[in-house]
Amino acid sequence: MPGPSASALAEVFDGSALGLRRGVVQIAPASDAWARTFEGVRAVLTTSAPASVVAIEHIGSTSVPGLDAKPILDIGLAVVPGTELATLDSWLVGLGMLLRGGGDGERADRMFGYEREPGIRLMNAHVISADAPELRRYLVFRDRLRALPADRDAYGALKRRLATQHPEDRLAYIAAKESFIQARNS
Repeated sequence: MPGPSASALAEVFDGSALGLRRGVVQIAPASDAWARTFEGVRAVLTTSAPASVVAIEHIGSTSVPGLDAKPILDIGLAVVPGTELATLDSWLVGLGMLLRGGGDGERADRMFGYEREPGIRLMNAHVISADAPELRRYLVFRDRLRALPADRDAYGALKRRLATQHPEDRLAYIAAKESFIQARNS
């Protein structure tokens, strides 16, 4: 049964302008509320995080000011290298998150989703080793888009076009963005 931290986490999302039905691709205008929501999420998670969690990062498009995005917060929970990612399962499930899988050799991260209403995703939490190349990739791309408005704007235009092309196929939408991301992470 979720405890006090679960209630605090739920409250952080009040007025956040976040939430999207699973499987749907829609792009929302950039919102300053996303960064404030992340800070609230980080504060709640920090109060109960296991010692193996060494960083809580805002990743994904909602972490880039001025970038339109799917209204779903993405966070990276970096853990001490060598930590078995599944050791965080009970903590995150206790906060009301849903285990989505990963961390099994096919994906470097172990994925959790957060929903207050069934089927409406508010947040994705990526549990990942602090030394994983995939975490570095998330952070490098985020920082590049924050620093280079031309790349941010080009990525936003691409995302809007792809959302129109793949409105109900999130996997196709994600795959179609990959060459843009790889070109800027090399």
